[in-house]
Amino acid sequence: MQLTKKEVKNPRDNEVYKRALKFRKEIYAMVKGFPELEKYNMIDQLQRASTSVPATFSEGYRNHYYGKERDRLNTALGSIAECQAFLDMARMEDYITQEQYLNLDNDAEVIFGMLLAMIRDIDRILEQHDLGEEE
Repeated sequence: MQLTKKEVKNPRDNEVYKRALKFRKEIYAMVKGFPELEKYNMIDQLQRASTSVPATFSEGYRNHYYGKERDRLNTALGSIAECQAFLDMARMEDYITQEQYLNLDNDAEVIFGMLLAMIRDIDRILEQHDLGEEE
């Protein structure tokens, strides 16, 4: 049996969601300056990955089950890491300035850390539940 949450909250009130939306908006603004040859490669991938972060966060945060929320948060971790890889490539190709790179990479690191902290909180809840069943 899966452990259910006592309360399912609105993601719009969560700081991770707000930061992820802002990050997505900044990515979309940044890729407008990329060359046309990246339209179906780096631009598309950055847009998809940055959009995935708030979307999968929201999906998990609104889920009734801790395990499903944890899974979606883990997916969001992967998406933010994907964005960072594409930021590395964009910087390598001189599509973005060092300042743009550092600002966006820092934002991604903050979001990554917040998501990871939430996953660890869920892990503790699930571990406590497992211990309670064994007693």
